[in-house]
Amino acid sequence: MLPISSVIRKFRREMNITQEELAAAVGVTYQSVSRWENGQAYPDMELIPKIAQYFDISTDILFGTDKDSISTRLEAHYKKIYEVQNDYEEFYQACKAAYDEFPKEYSFGIWLCRCYIENQTRPYEEHLDEIRDICKNIMDNCTNEDYRIEAMDKIIIAEDEEHLGTWLDMTPSWKACKEVLLASRYSYRKNIEKCELQSQENLISFIKYIFYNCINPSDQNETAVRFRLILKMIDIMRDTSTDVDAWLPTRAEFHLRLAGCYFFTDQYDTGYTELEKAMDLYVKYAELPIDTILSYNNPLMNMLTEDKLSEPEDDTNDKGEYVCYMAESFTKTRLFDSVRNEERYKEQIERLKPYLPE
Repeated sequence: MLPISSVIRKFRREMNITQEELAAAVGVTYQSVSRWENGQAYPDMELIPKIAQYFDISTDILFGTDKDSISTRLEAHYKKIYEVQNDYEEFYQACKAAYDEFPKEYSFGIWLCRCYIENQTRPYEEHLDEIRDICKNIMDNCTNEDYRIEAMDKIIIAEDEEHLGTWLDMTPSWKACKEVLLASRYSYRKNIEKCELQSQENLISFIKYIFYNCINPSDQNETAVRFRLILKMIDIMRDTSTDVDAWLPTRAEFHLRLAGCYFFTDQYDTGYTELEKAMDLYVKYAELPIDTILSYNNPLMNMLTEDKLSEPEDDTNDKGEYVCYMAESFTKTRLFDSVRNEERYKEQIERLKPYLPE
């Protein structure tokens, strides 16, 4: 339904006039006004100035395209989406309504794709054309890199074999990504320091990408094996005489993920061992001074440091709130359902509370 329907109804009621009175004023039947307000039809273009003049408003307000109206409707959509985010069906309906009205508000499109592909609110095969349109809209118009990457990820998952190549051709391989090309640029221009720094940043990004893409969703035992291997690899790459390095939050997260795998497969004692290790590391990270600069303690990454920030893009330091918040959020997944009411579990999660955002 276009905003004009609700705008006409709103102003007619505020002026305390009937549909018949409005119809007579602009030269149509009251049935036409009723259809306008119900979104079953819209006024002819030549009537728009007459209706706006009758209500003493601009045509922008009539169409709901003035800044105040847009801001109010966007805020209402976001509020509704957040209110129903735990109900998959209502979340889908809210995202669908929001994207239909605001296709250039790209977060709505991303969330709608997630409904089809991650939440499986609707079989994505039945909505493939819509997913294509959403992803193409984002790829063609959106400048937010995260949204563009996720849009490409979603369409590659959903697309059929016949058309898959079209999307893949739009995506460079990792050998031609912007970070690798920057390192090549610096090397060619003999900017050795920038080249080395970019190469090291590329290395750590590639390593972490591998780490976070080794989950086997159908076999938690196999995933646990992989997580243990990742933790061993991290220990090989770092100075194990100290926990205070840039690997600290990553190690904490994989111990926590490993605990979830063990709890899900009823290996409770081992799960608690990993959970306690994770909480020890999270607390240690949270209690570091806010101006701490962390290194990776590895000759291959000797130029890299990490500030202790709440998020990578933040300008301000905190006590590790973001890292601890993400940890607590992860414990709300189904992996921890079997122990959620146990006192031993609650005691460990309670250790995060002093470091969570208020």
